[in-house]
Amino acid sequence: MVIKMKFKVIAADPLCGRLLTLELERLGLTPAREGTQDFELLAAEGLTELPKARRLEAAVLVDCGLLSAGLPDTVQVLLLDRPFALAELRAFVKRLQSDGETSDEPDLWLDEEDQTVTYNDDTVKLTGREFALFSYLHARPGQTITRGELLRELWQDETARDSNIIDVYVKYIRTKLDERFGVRFLRAVRGEGYVYEPDNGDKLKEVSEA
Repeated sequence: MVIKMKFKVIAADPLCGRLLTLELERLGLTPAREGTQDFELLAAEGLTELPKARRLEAAVLVDCGLLSAGLPDTVQVLLLDRPFALAELRAFVKRLQSDGETSDEPDLWLDEEDQTVTYNDDTVKLTGREFALFSYLHARPGQTITRGELLRELWQDETARDSNIIDVYVKYIRTKLDERFGVRFLRAVRGEGYVYEPDNGDKLKEVSEA
C-alpha cells in the first residue's frame, strides 16, 4: 500500500508555515481539514506544546526539538533548525512514502473523515455503516472476523443480531468497491465470517457466501 498522508502545519512564523505547506503539497501530501485531529504528519515550527492527533506517524519539528520527548517511539521524527535545507524535508517525506510501499497489496487509502475508499486514484464514497464494516476488516488483514464480533462491535441494534445484516452490507461493499475497482477485497469464510484479503488475480469472480 502507498501511504497517502494527511498533514497539519502549525507555525509561529507564517512564512515558515506557508513554506512547509507548499513543499508538503508538492510532495503529494494532503492538508488536513481545519480543526481535525486526523492527520499522520505534523509539521511544527516554534511550538511549545504538541497538538492532539489521533493517528500521528511522523513529525517535522523546526526549532522545537524538545517536543520530540513527548512523542511515542513509533512516530518518526525529523528535527530541523532554521535556516534548513528543503532537501532534508524532501528526503524525510520520500523515505516515509517508501516505507509505506509493498509489492503485494493494492494502492488503497481509507479516509475516515470523508468515509471514502481510494484505489489507484479512483475514489468511492461509502455510507457510514459500510465504511465502519470495511475499515474494521481492513485494519485486521488476514484475520477471520466472525459475524458475531462484527455485530457486537459495529451494530448496537439488538434486533439485527440474529439477521443476515453483515452479509447484506458486505454485498453493498462488493457492489461499490469490487465491481468498480476489479478487486475482491473481502473473502467469506464459510460458517465463520469474513477476512480482508485483497485478490485481483481473478477479477470479479463469484465468492460463495457462508
